[in-house]
Amino acid sequence: MNLFFGTTNPGKVRELRRLVAGLPVRVVSLEDLGREVPDVVEDGDTFAENAAKKAVEFARFAGMHALADDSGLCVDALAGAPGVRSARWSEEEPGPTPASPVCELPGVAAAELGPVAGRAARDERNNDKLLRLLARTPDAGRGAGYVAALAVAAPDGRIVATAGGTCRGRIGHERRGSGGFGYDPLFFPDGMQGRTMAEITPEEKDAISHRGVAFRRLRAALEALVPRLDERGH
Repeated sequence: MNLFFGTTNPGKVRELRRLVAGLPVRVVSLEDLGREVPDVVEDGDTFAENAAKKAVEFARFAGMHALADDSGLCVDALAGAPGVRSARWSEEEPGPTPASPVCELPGVAAAELGPVAGRAARDERNNDKLLRLLARTPDAGRGAGYVAALAVAAPDGRIVATAGGTCRGRIGHERRGSGGFGYDPLFFPDGMQGRTMAEITPEEKDAISHRGVAFRRLRAALEALVPRLDERGH
């Protein structure tokens, strides 16, 4: 079974290939496909909606089963923000407050954004915004969770498997560590002895991260899917 993973992040591709080791599944990357993936507007109200929408469009585009993911950070003191807008949150000034929940507003479409600078620069702006909005929030109120949703679609656009995962922790007062990406330098996952997600090893991150949890759950779904395909001779 060929499985196209529509992501520009090579780290995610490596992680998925580790996940499916031992299964009759070949992970196809953008580099393998040799074409640019369609730009899908992520206007869903939830991570699961965005993952499913991308999986459907990627599968029809690639002509094979396709996997898509959507993930982000939900901060308790900000009523779940930045949520589904985690990647480009800094573009939405002045920014959500506890009186303006982002994750819980049905029917809210993603903001129309112009060209975005490099991922690293965008991450820095997002982290600056998070620190600013939580500047007066004590440690007891800085709880947060990373959330990931995965979806697999068949070539005809049917969703055939889904999985999700979460990782709870808290937001620090300053950046720590040089690993990871996104909000990792500010996120202290539970059980990691006071280290941020950017300070732990890749192996430790795989074991406890939201995406790692979701990928392991997805493996079970893929194990169930592949025999069904084999029965039809595909």
